[in-house]
Amino acid sequence: MVSPSQPHLLVVDDEASIREALLFALRDSYVVHPAASGTEACAVLGRYPIVAIILDAILGEEDGLDLVPRFRQLSTAPIMLLTGHGSEELAARAIWADVDGYLMKPPSIRGLHAALDRIVSREERPVDLPARARRALDEYPPKPFHAADLARQLGVGEAQLRRLFRAAYSQTPRQYLAEVRIRRAQGLLRRTDQGAKGVAQDVGFANLPALRRGFKRYLGVTPHASRMADLQHPAAD
Repeated sequence: MVSPSQPHLLVVDDEASIREALLFALRDSYVVHPAASGTEACAVLGRYPIVAIILDAILGEEDGLDLVPRFRQLSTAPIMLLTGHGSEELAARAIWADVDGYLMKPPSIRGLHAALDRIVSREERPVDLPARARRALDEYPPKPFHAADLARQLGVGEAQLRRLFRAAYSQTPRQYLAEVRIRRAQGLLRRTDQGAKGVAQDVGFANLPALRRGFKRYLGVTPHASRMADLQHPAAD
């Protein structure tokens, strides 16, 4: 769900997969507007109060850095250059174009948010506690979970964290983390020959019975049945 208070972000990239990945990574904190070309990007800048621009260095036949002057005429939003072809020449051109940041493809979710935090002004940054909590849970290490520790990390009370997270995602942080760990376990069972007991430990379940209970609750099958189904019907690459 998009919050009316969320700031607007422009993503300019000619690759649909990159636009979709950035939209998924940033949707909890920003209203993301994708554009595949300079023309589409300028139309977005003319319609929305964009607070930051993520700009691909190469847009098909367009040079992303050549678009910077046009964007500057339409918006004061800081520009983050995104490229899969880093070079000293490109870095120098980015400096001369006066962009505000530089990221290599594919950026990590944490690196992406950290980079945006550096260039988006504090007045325009989203204050979205549930989204921050969810990002922390997405990267939570395979160790016992204590909601009080997460709440302390986020600077709020445990009860407040649970209430806001449930209101945003219809489940508690612990329930969400269990789903994250089940997805990780399912991926390991699909991609490796590792036993279910080792997978349980690697993703953060206390033991194999706990992993089995999680699979039955969220997937309706046992870990073994899930692995067999994936072997019989492998996902298309």
